[in-house]
Amino acid sequence: MLTRQPKDQRDRLLAVLAVLADLAEAEPEPGQREHPEAIPYASGLVEDPEDRDPHDRR
Repeated sequence: MLTRQPKDQRDRLLAVLAVLADLAEAEPEPGQREHPEAIPYASGLVEDPEDRDPHDRR
């Protein structure tokens, strides 16, 4: 899906994901750190490795 987006939209999304990663890294409280770390997975932007079928060779 991401590869079908126009480059400017894709670049903005990647920038937002980078900001979320920076926020998670900067958060000293582990419980609070989980929230920005989970957004890409919860929104379906990134596949959670734990949810993958181990037989799927993608």
